[in-house]
Amino acid sequence: MSSVTAAEFRRLARSSPWLWRTLEFRWGGAQDETRHAWIRRPGNLRVEDVRGGVVEAVAETRPFPGAGIDVGRGWEPKPGRWPSAVEPVFASDGLVERVPEAFDVDYDSPFFRNYHWVAMLNPVEFARGRWEGGCAVELSEPVSVEHNGRAAWQATAQPTPGYEPTCECCALLGGRFDYERQLWIPGQPSVVRLDRQTGVCVWIEGDGPAELDVEILAVDQPLGDALFRRP
Repeated sequence: MSSVTAAEFRRLARSSPWLWRTLEFRWGGAQDETRHAWIRRPGNLRVEDVRGGVVEAVAETRPFPGAGIDVGRGWEPKPGRWPSAVEPVFASDGLVERVPEAFDVDYDSPFFRNYHWVAMLNPVEFARGRWEGGCAVELSEPVSVEHNGRAAWQATAQPTPGYEPTCECCALLGGRFDYERQLWIPGQPSVVRLDRQTGVCVWIEGDGPAELDVEILAVDQPLGDALFRRP
């Protein structure tokens, strides 16, 4: 094992949308059977069950519709954009220092079942937000490890009241959102791992709602159109 800084870990957590184009992996958790998935960004997805049956097949070519913007004389539609169409601020190590603040970027596709999936593929919530002058997720003991034969970065992640999960109902870390006070009620910390090459969250262990174990099988290998059509 070798040392990693918390700042490096957060940069990796922001970087997934810009680190890979295709991904093949198996994943499961405490309450889910293991599934097999292929993604071809920006919008193509195939998911199979443990018997090889097709659970989901999506061949999306357009991002979400976007939203209306005020142009002074009324509201006009603004089409959505894929993350590949926007440029983040990169640090000298090639990881993302700052994610573009743009409401029209579709970070959720391709979507499967719930926002645990979205946050697994793009775990920016580990690096987002501030609380009492510090980061909204406190990271301790960051270290370089191996996960399912691949290089990964691990840290103990403690949410604070400033924690901003991708979805309050599908947070990766423990606790709950207080809608009356508009802040997070923190739970216990979790041990989390990010795949070093892709930035995908591949492991979560703790008392939170999400337990996770991902085995990445291939990155940026060619995937044909036929894979994403339903038989």
